[in-house]
Amino acid sequence: MSKQLTERHLLQKPLRVFLCLLVSCIAALSSSISAVFAFDFQGTKWPGATTPYYVQFQGSALSGINWQTAFLAALGDWNQETVFTFEPVLEYVDPCSSNSVSSVDFTDDVCGSGFGANTLAVTLLRYESQLLGPPNISEADIVVNNDVNFNIYDGPIGQFGSPGLDFRRVSLHELGHVLGLGHEPDETAIMAPNISSIDRLQADDIDGVNALYGGLSACVVQSISFGVFSDGLNESDCRVNELTAGGTDTSFIDVYALELANTTTMEFAMSSSTLDSVLILADTDFNYIDFDNKSSGSCDSTLSRILDPGNYYLLANTYDVPVRSDCGNSGDYTLSVGYSASSLPVQSGSLSLAGGLSDAAFRGGVSADEGNSFGNIFSASQSLDITAEIDIDADHQGENGFLVVAALIDGQLLVQNGAQGAFEPFNAANGIPHVADKVLGAQESIVIADDLIAQSLNIDSITVDFVVGYGLSSNPGEVFHHQTPINLTIVP
Repeated sequence: MSKQLTERHLLQKPLRVFLCLLVSCIAALSSSISAVFAFDFQGTKWPGATTPYYVQFQGSALSGINWQTAFLAALGDWNQETVFTFEPVLEYVDPCSSNSVSSVDFTDDVCGSGFGANTLAVTLLRYESQLLGPPNISEADIVVNNDVNFNIYDGPIGQFGSPGLDFRRVSLHELGHVLGLGHEPDETAIMAPNISSIDRLQADDIDGVNALYGGLSACVVQSISFGVFSDGLNESDCRVNELTAGGTDTSFIDVYALELANTTTMEFAMSSSTLDSVLILADTDFNYIDFDNKSSGSCDSTLSRILDPGNYYLLANTYDVPVRSDCGNSGDYTLSVGYSASSLPVQSGSLSLAGGLSDAAFRGGVSADEGNSFGNIFSASQSLDITAEIDIDADHQGENGFLVVAALIDGQLLVQNGAQGAFEPFNAANGIPHVADKVLGAQESIVIADDLIAQSLNIDSITVDFVVGYGLSSNPGEVFHHQTPINLTIVP
C-alpha cells in the first residue's frame, strides 16, 4: 500500500490540475531498487527558465518550523539543483485569482470546488499558446488542503514523534508540477505518483527539469553575420521539438544569436528554391517577438523590425509539412541580414592582438546619405562613406600611437596603408601598416572611404568586413580593436 499521487484535469480550459491523493498506508522502498531516468513532461514550461513566486505563510508546524521556511526551502532546492530559478516574492496573493501571478496558500477548497477524498494539494496551471512548440505556462498556483494534518520533518514519513504528513516534500512535489513535470513512474523520484520517504530531489527530478529547460543546448547556436551568407536545413540540424523540448513539430531549425548595442531597424530575408522558408525573431527567454506570415505568397521569408539594444535569437525554420506545394522542408537557403540606424553604430567587443586590456569603445558604419543614416546593404551604384570613431582608453590618451584599418574579403585579410590608401594583403613579416601616426586624443576619427562607388571599380557584388584599431608606438605589436566588424554588402 502507498500514499498515491494521481492526476486530474478540470473542465476549465486551458487549466490543468494535478491532485496529490492520500491513501492509507506507506510503502517502504527497498534499497535494492535502482533509479531509472524516465522523467515525464510534455514540453509545457515557463518562458525562459525563471518565474516570480508569491509566498506569505503564517504560523508554524508542530515541529516548530515555519510553513514559510519550509516552502522557501523547497523553492531553494529546485533553484540549487536545476537550471530553473524561482524568484520568491514575500507577499500574499490569492492563488484562486486568475491574475498571471503564481502563489500558494492553505485553502478550504479548490477555488470553489471540493478537494475530494484524501486530497493533499492541487497545482493549477494556466497556459498561453506559442508560435513554436507546446504552450508556455503563464500561471501556476498551489492550494494546500487546510484539513490535512501537516507537519515538517526530514526522513521517513510518519516516523516516531513526527505525526502528520511532511509539508516540505509535498511542496517539492507540487513545485515540480509548477515547473512542468508530470508524475514519474520511478518511485525513487520526488515526482513519483506514490509519496514515499524520499524527502529531497532525486537525479530523475533534476534531469527532468534540466532537459525541459535545456532545449537550446540541443541545438548549435551561431553568431549571426551581417550581410548575405548561405546555410541549409537538413538532417544534421536541430529540430523544433528538440529546441522546445516537447511537441510534435519535427521541422528543421537553425538558431542565430544577435546582439545589438543601439536601437536598430533589422531587416532579414531568407530565400531558397527548395524550402518553405520561415523566419522567427525571439528574445533570450524565447518569447516570440515577430515572424513572417508569408503574406508575399512565396517560398521566401522576410522580416523587418525595430529592436531595442539587447540580445535576440533569429530562427531560420521551415514547415513540418510545407504549406506551398512548390516548396519543400529541407535544402539550402540564403540569409540576408541588414540593418539601418540613425547614428554611427557601436561595434561591440573590445579585443587586442596581444591580450592587453583596454576600455576603448568603437563605432563605425557605412552611409549613403552623408552620415544621416547608416546601414550595411547597398547597391553598386550608390556613393558610400565609411567612417569610424574610437574612444581611446584614458590610460592611452596623450601617448604616441597609431591607427589601423583592416578588411576581410572572401577569407583574405587586407590592411589599409596610409590615410584612405589602398588595401593590400597582410604580411606579418612587414608588420602592420598604419593609416596614421599621431599623439592619441580622447577620440579619434577614421575615414575608411569617401564617395566610394563600387560600380566605378567594376564591382557588382561583394561583402567586406572592416575592423579599426589603435596601438601605442612603445608597443607596436599590440593593437586594440573591436570584435563585431563593420559590414559592407554590395548587391546588384
